[in-house]
Amino acid sequence: MARAMLVVTLLASVAYADPDPDVLVKEVAHVRGLRLKHPIPNEHVDRTELRKRLLEQAHDGKTVAETAIRTLALQRWGLVPLDYDYGAKLVDLLTDQIAGYYDSKLKQLTILEVSSDPKKADPQWAEMVLAHELDHGLQDQAFDLEKFEQLPDDDTDALAARHALVEGDGIALMLEVVLARRGAQSPWSVPEATAAVVAAMNEPGDEHDSLAEVPFAIREGMLSPYRDGFAFVAALRRTRPWSAVDAAFKRPPRSMEQILHPEKYLADDKPIAVMVGSSPLSGYDVTGSEVWGEHGVRSFLRSHGVSEETAMRAAAGWGGDRAIVLAKSGERNARRAIGIARFEWDTELDAREAQAALEHAIDAMSPGATLEQTMDRTRWLALDGTISLVERKDQGVVIIVGAPVQLADKLDPFALLSAKRKR
Repeated sequence: MARAMLVVTLLASVAYADPDPDVLVKEVAHVRGLRLKHPIPNEHVDRTELRKRLLEQAHDGKTVAETAIRTLALQRWGLVPLDYDYGAKLVDLLTDQIAGYYDSKLKQLTILEVSSDPKKADPQWAEMVLAHELDHGLQDQAFDLEKFEQLPDDDTDALAARHALVEGDGIALMLEVVLARRGAQSPWSVPEATAAVVAAMNEPGDEHDSLAEVPFAIREGMLSPYRDGFAFVAALRRTRPWSAVDAAFKRPPRSMEQILHPEKYLADDKPIAVMVGSSPLSGYDVTGSEVWGEHGVRSFLRSHGVSEETAMRAAAGWGGDRAIVLAKSGERNARRAIGIARFEWDTELDAREAQAALEHAIDAMSPGATLEQTMDRTRWLALDGTISLVERKDQGVVIIVGAPVQLADKLDPFALLSAKRKR
């Protein structure tokens, strides 16, 4: 969060005073074109208090269960090491990265003292953080953010798309506040300007940036809403007023594919639903079910050695997916869990390109021997004695990782995960 907002701050060259939320919110409301219906409560806390709150949230019963499921999925798909304590690392990362946040349940804005005290931090930075979070308060008053982000737990890609809209709006708003103070017009009609901001968000941090130290998939998961959401909002603003962004809150993007390709949002290109079909293996439970989406496929491929260019090309043409983890009943051991995913693509050519990239990734994460390799199917026997698989049928591709040898032939991913290709 802080990383994305820092990029915008570096673009500013105007004078700032110690930020006053009650004054700044009127400026933000004017630039954004949203009415301030009532004052937005605000508070300042130090980083010790922030960490305390994050730990309290992390130990909440529902959060503990969700974190365990997420950790298992990350470990099983090789996105983090098998001994990676995702919950603890996330608290550390957020404690370091968060500069401010708006709580849509409490309807309250919280700013970190280190960000708001000009003696401790750049006042430009403090005011841009505040403008970003005040924008969320205005969004909430206009669109009810808590309701806006209420989706089924397994509809992860659609939720990521909505989150990207919320954060992209905030980043674009910050830039417009800066430009309005200069008397300059918005740069959205110049694609190169948007591209420069996006490129800056991708720049690696220095040795003190904790975000640069986490596994790629986690870093991408944190940066994407700001970077890709900003690019989406900028694309809408290229030829349209802020009311076009308001309309996106009323007809939200259905997938990260629509965020990454705004023309697909405008055409309302609907994802293909992939659902858990037949019952899982006896003695196993589905402990995690999620939709990776185009961005998630990219992250998976890049996490396993596929180049950025190849990963982007392979993920394009995404139509829909679902990834599940089967764990033995009563246990949460990633070493003994099975990962299964099914992807649907727009065309058979897209599916073949994705198949090749997925084979590269699975080969990298399953060192061992290749048992079978045909045009449409590859199987590996990994060094840990498990079977991995990539198989294509027409426009569908399935992958399996970590299946015990004695169970591998009993798994039919195309039956376990069913797709409704009606678009």
